[in-house]
Amino acid sequence: MKTCPHCHIQVGGSAQYCPLCQNPLVGTPEPDRYPKVVPPARQTSLFYRIAAFVLLGAAVICGVVDYIMIEGRHMHWSLLVLIGAVGVLMLLRALLRQGRNAPKLLFQILIGTSLIVTFADYYAGWNGIAIDAIVPILCSVTLVLNFIFAFVNRRFTENGLVYLLLNCCFSLVCYLRCNSVCFLVTVIF
Repeated sequence: MKTCPHCHIQVGGSAQYCPLCQNPLVGTPEPDRYPKVVPPARQTSLFYRIAAFVLLGAAVICGVVDYIMIEGRHMHWSLLVLIGAVGVLMLLRALLRQGRNAPKLLFQILIGTSLIVTFADYYAGWNGIAIDAIVPILCSVTLVLNFIFAFVNRRFTENGLVYLLLNCCFSLVCYLRCNSVCFLVTVIF
């Protein structure tokens, strides 16, 4: 066991310096008391690899058909397929990770899906159906899932309430925007 010449304490393990005064320790080291813990290497599952290969392969095939086979000016629908494939892969990656904070994951999925749907709505020219219908429905589903996680999971995470409140604020903005549009439509017509 090593000893500090200044503090006169004995230090176990293979420490080189005194934990109190930071002077070099003298003596023979003893083996470590605790085993070395090696963190597990992050490996993507075979399912995720196959899904990524299939989805990105389908997006490439759609891109080839869209850009090479179809002549003339048209809406490039293959970009929507690519955005959908990347969104599904991001969702799968988030769901396959273990030990994640469920409310945080739900909120991140809500924001990401809302952005993707809004971009697809704008790009495809669907006249704002994403903002008027799809995003409020997504907010409602996420809010219900957050409440379910709060009641089912007795060990509710410390940040769960924060994400629940963020989801409420995000939902409130979407509902106010949707209701103001509906109010204007009823007033005008």
